[in-house]
Amino acid sequence: METRSRSLYVFLAFLGLVHLLCHPTWNAGFVTDFTGLLWRLEGSGPSGILSSFGFPALQPVLNAFLYLFNKSFGLHPLPWYLVFTSMHVLNGFLVYRFGTAMLAHYGGRAPRFTALAGALFFLLSPYQSEVLTWRVCFNFLLSSFLVLSILWLAQSWAREGRRRQLWAAHGLFLLALFTFELALAVPLGCLALLLLFPPALRAGGLGRQLRQLSVPQFIMLGGYFVLNRLILGAWVGHYGAAVHLRFRPAEILANYYNFGFKYLAFSRYWPHPWKEGLAGWLREPLLLYPLAALSAIALLYALARFRRWQGEGRAGLLFLLLFLFALAPAINLYFNYLLYIENDRYGYLGSAFFFLGLSALLSMLPRRLFLLSAAGFLGLSALFLWRTNQYWKESTVLYNRLMDGFRWYEAPAVYLLNLPDNYQGAVLFRDFSGQGHAFRDALHYIKRKPYEGAIHEVAQYNLATPADGVSVQRDSARHYTVTFNQWGNWWWRRGIGMGPGYKADTYSVESKGHFYHLRLDTLAPGAVLLYQEQGVWKEVE
Repeated sequence: METRSRSLYVFLAFLGLVHLLCHPTWNAGFVTDFTGLLWRLEGSGPSGILSSFGFPALQPVLNAFLYLFNKSFGLHPLPWYLVFTSMHVLNGFLVYRFGTAMLAHYGGRAPRFTALAGALFFLLSPYQSEVLTWRVCFNFLLSSFLVLSILWLAQSWAREGRRRQLWAAHGLFLLALFTFELALAVPLGCLALLLLFPPALRAGGLGRQLRQLSVPQFIMLGGYFVLNRLILGAWVGHYGAAVHLRFRPAEILANYYNFGFKYLAFSRYWPHPWKEGLAGWLREPLLLYPLAALSAIALLYALARFRRWQGEGRAGLLFLLLFLFALAPAINLYFNYLLYIENDRYGYLGSAFFFLGLSALLSMLPRRLFLLSAAGFLGLSALFLWRTNQYWKESTVLYNRLMDGFRWYEAPAVYLLNLPDNYQGAVLFRDFSGQGHAFRDALHYIKRKPYEGAIHEVAQYNLATPADGVSVQRDSARHYTVTFNQWGNWWWRRGIGMGPGYKADTYSVESKGHFYHLRLDTLAPGAVLLYQEQGVWKEVE
């Protein structure tokens, strides 16, 4: 039995390790979408919580916390950092408790130690840096806490049958539905848990448990979709039905394998040709569909022989199913494999079950080999997490330097020739609209020194080092060539590669890969053209 003192020691150890590796990011993450959050919250009262402050999703629970944080913390970074790290540690502790319970139910040999390893894999994974650092990602932390709490209550209720556990699970699911879309995975997750729960430990029959837990969950889920339709005019909010209800089998299958390789083999940190090769192979139907068929057959075979597996194997299979279900709400969204940090938040909850499953399978090895493999995996995770957090730290320095160094407030118009979109994936000034809002909003909401003129974000790019920059050559009165000073960058627009170029109201851009041509139709008197180099704005003469 888990004693309170042991639980406290585990929690404190988790807290110390997370702060040891994540403290470089204590003042980072107030970027891009965070300025959009401040725009929605500015001037709004608590009544805006019910309408999610105009955001197209039913998320009043999440927005109640964000409103409270904004009113309490403002832009002071330390409280935000402590809230995010504390929630992450709390989630890791729930992973440990849930993993220990399920491994013990199935008769695992060392349930606490195995679950401890899985929880550490989760806590110190380099792919958690985005959720931990980007201050708009509290939705993933909070919804994961609610989902993990529901699963913990569900297994306790399945074993003990206490009515208050059942009602608490239903109440938390209701809160989770109005927090974030990750909650959509809960009914399937609880269904799998009940169906695979050891019969000898079950408090009551399976049919009764399904009627009392699963059926109400699916009814609440249906009601949630109806509310979306009635209030938002669409069955699904946030990105909308066109995105969330887009089902392309090849893309979904490839993404599942991409997540698996990412977590198991640290594929984000492979050399670029290797990453390109993996992504290319997973786009090949002749490889992807046979691989998927073999995986499905193996899963069905494992389920058919479930009762004959060792305890660790049965727990690992349950964790695999929970991993698949937890990823399902986001599995058809864009998977980026090129940069070190990009959309990792989509797999935050799913990674908890992946790492529990990985630890369960490793624990089937001889004890010494298990210890060596777990220590090696954890060492690599910690190393990559530290390295990734350094990117966030350096990007924050650059972010503030570019805002502090902007002095052209009297100019009627400013053309930014190479605004950094990200640094190795750590987001800087990303603008999906193409309307030049990223830098303007940063000056307004973060720097608190608004610029009133016109800002034209001509081109963005990804930094490989903080010293990256460009050279600008004037070809004629209103024609310019902008060239990277180094290799390893490419031009961005609207959060992705620029492509061949584009046409705006007053100028056009023609991309040539390593450089681009800018042709201005007009140039207002006093307007300036700025380019960034080594974190410093320079004016084109």
